[in-house]
Amino acid sequence: MEVEKALFEISRKQKMQTIPVDLPRENFWAAVRQLLYHLDTECSETIRKEGGQTTKSQLQSRRLNTLRTCINDTTRLRLNAFAQHAILSNLIKTQKISLGTSGTLHKIDWRRHDPAERKFYNGMIKFTEKYKMDVQWDGLLNGPDSVIEEVKTSTNHINLKEFNDEEETVYEEEVFPVKNLELNREWEEPEYDDEDRIREIEEFPYQVSHIPPKNELSKIKNSNESELKRIKIIKDLNDPIIAEDGTELLLNAGDIESCSALIADTLIAAGLAEPAPV
Repeated sequence: MEVEKALFEISRKQKMQTIPVDLPRENFWAAVRQLLYHLDTECSETIRKEGGQTTKSQLQSRRLNTLRTCINDTTRLRLNAFAQHAILSNLIKTQKISLGTSGTLHKIDWRRHDPAERKFYNGMIKFTEKYKMDVQWDGLLNGPDSVIEEVKTSTNHINLKEFNDEEETVYEEEVFPVKNLELNREWEEPEYDDEDRIREIEEFPYQVSHIPPKNELSKIKNSNESELKRIKIIKDLNDPIIAEDGTELLLNAGDIESCSALIADTLIAAGLAEPAPV
């Protein structure tokens, strides 16, 4: 009952203030978790023994729901207060350093707050610093002359120049022997006998002239003609069709055209044409 009463009291105070309200003790939220676990167990036991429609079980369920609603509202208000305090304290600190002005803000006593809330607060400060760096906060307030470029330095090693107080000693570079490489060597044609040349001619008879014989041309032509399909257009086509050779064909109803099998099958499947064999 003491923890439950303290929770409602904190919720009431937090609704009226913008700064985080002190908790009764540091591990307050752990005590709230124990209270909820105890009430959950008690309510489940009552429902198991007496059923969920009894007055006792309904009162216990209502009590649990009220507590959880209060916890949700209180947490939302407290996190908003912590975030606002972290951002304001960071900005006021920067303003005091740059302008020499004095700013006052309520100081948080972390002995009266939960450790998880302190982690959240420190995280908000880090995000505020990152935001100020991304938008160049000092330049926005004091002009472009105050912007300092970020220099990435290693934090694990000390600069070697700090130890180099005396004049640097120049050492002669050690020359390693390099093998003499023949870079401009003339191309030597590999051995190529007549048998290899005859074998290539038999495998590729028209490789030299790049023009196939007449019988090969006729075979290629016949194969291309066999792939063509004759169709009759039964509906007008609004857009031209691009053939395989890149030409545009504008077909109307009643036209008879010989086109590739792929285009013919597509038009027939779309209901725009029908087969027209000779």
